[in-house]
Amino acid sequence: MSANNFSQLLEELARSERDGHRYRDNGSVVELSYGELIDKADRFARGMQRLGVRRGDRVGLVLHRAAEFVPAFLGCVRAGYVAVPLYPPLTLGQLGSWAETTERMLATARATLLLADSPVAYTLRSLSDRIPSMRAVVSVDELPDGGELSLGTASDSDLVFLQFTSGSTSAPRGVRVTHGSLWANAQAIMVDGLNASDEDRGVSWLPLYHDMGLIGFVMSPLVTRTSVTFLSTLDFLKRPETWVQTLSEDRGTISFAPNFGYALTARRTKSIEGLDLSAVRVLGCGAEPIQPEAIQSFFDRFAGAGLNPSAFLACYGMAETTLAVTFAGMQDQLKVDHLVLETDSSDEGSGVHRLERRVPVVSCGRPLRRHRVSILDADGKPLPERAVGEIFVEGPSVTDGYWDDEEATSRVFVDGGVKTGDLGYMSDGELYVTGRLKDTIIVRGRNIDPTPIEVAAGRVSGIRTGNVAAFSVSNKLTEQVVVAAEYREGDPERIESDIVRAVQREVGLTVTEVALIEPGSLPKTTSGKLQRQATRKQYLDRTLGRIRRRTDTSAVA
Repeated sequence: MSANNFSQLLEELARSERDGHRYRDNGSVVELSYGELIDKADRFARGMQRLGVRRGDRVGLVLHRAAEFVPAFLGCVRAGYVAVPLYPPLTLGQLGSWAETTERMLATARATLLLADSPVAYTLRSLSDRIPSMRAVVSVDELPDGGELSLGTASDSDLVFLQFTSGSTSAPRGVRVTHGSLWANAQAIMVDGLNASDEDRGVSWLPLYHDMGLIGFVMSPLVTRTSVTFLSTLDFLKRPETWVQTLSEDRGTISFAPNFGYALTARRTKSIEGLDLSAVRVLGCGAEPIQPEAIQSFFDRFAGAGLNPSAFLACYGMAETTLAVTFAGMQDQLKVDHLVLETDSSDEGSGVHRLERRVPVVSCGRPLRRHRVSILDADGKPLPERAVGEIFVEGPSVTDGYWDDEEATSRVFVDGGVKTGDLGYMSDGELYVTGRLKDTIIVRGRNIDPTPIEVAAGRVSGIRTGNVAAFSVSNKLTEQVVVAAEYREGDPERIESDIVRAVQREVGLTVTEVALIEPGSLPKTTSGKLQRQATRKQYLDRTLGRIRRRTDTSAVA
């Protein structure tokens, strides 16, 4: 029988002896066939069942090791529990705020159980007293064993899990991912988008509590029986070269990463000796703005290891559409368009002149089969090609809204589709993403995407690449542009002047103030996306971690 949802597929895989997953973590390697993987998932599910979890109950998962997270998640799918993947604490210094956020999300989900790493379970043990729905907080080692597992048949409308959004421009919301939307998106990714098969091997270091890692490399590859090697995210961040080394050693054919992963790996890999990347046929990029320079530097760095430039695949997606919406063509190389922007330039004594500047924008490809992308104006009306507006997505991968938030659901999910909050345009059937609607800077009545400002500032020597945020603030007369940049080295005054000149030269805007800040100070989501509005708020509250403070505060009203 051919499966038509994940509950049926997992039942089929339970009888399979094919190579399924390989987990690499801190030098150790664990290999599981699909049958062994499902057997382990069932042990997790039985343990949760003995603790009182029933079909439809929500189960929080805070597990940083893939070898534990994956079977725990699949156990929830098998038993009909609704998994709630949550990110683990990143540093001890963030433990307090992390615990508050985690408690809030678990309370919102009305979770019955929290399954966590041992230190986290110990720290959050009192949640069972503070959250009325919570029966227990346990570690993997504390799960009881034994008993018969109650399995059921899932319908398309049944929830698989709640994917809390990254919160780049607002508080995180729990996206309701159903069996129908998940199955449709997995088919679109693996079959229509990647033309994948059981001869491929995926390699991923992506966090599994976010959709790109969870859907892209845990759930979707099951559809085509594509085996996957999982690397520890922390191992990658410490030694980015482990990504390409694993691709080489395991003959990986498919991998994905956000833009920063490519830039970090190219910069930190000291030698390509012994690397063989000739088997790689897909290197996808999404989740954050794609910078052509970062991608090109990666492919240039590893060309000598046999990496084919046509392996690059730009894509676009979001949690509200389960994951993927558009993919570039399988044989396409990096495709860059140039959006023409009008800017102001003034010369002393000659007034203000209107100038045209060309900003590079990467194509994210065409909509996946059975999906449709259109661009809308502020009134919700379709815009013509090359006109920038809000990206609107329709198709079977669109989820059915936010958990316990009718107001946001009715505002975002309209007419059978989803208003993404992202800005972009269509050209020759391909999508070009230009930024976030809420992050738009308005100066003298003109809407300006902050990304070109950040790219120009990020090229200045002494700044940490990819760690720049641009936003506007009001004074008594007008909106003014502020750039916050993480400082690496060099003379601060020179760097500030260089940033002002670079933005004026490349974007045609005058930066009123540059705030140089300590490394790691920029607010980011758990997936590494800039939180520009949070940065702006900290700037206005004077809580942004600056290395020095300017005496000129005229930019703030």
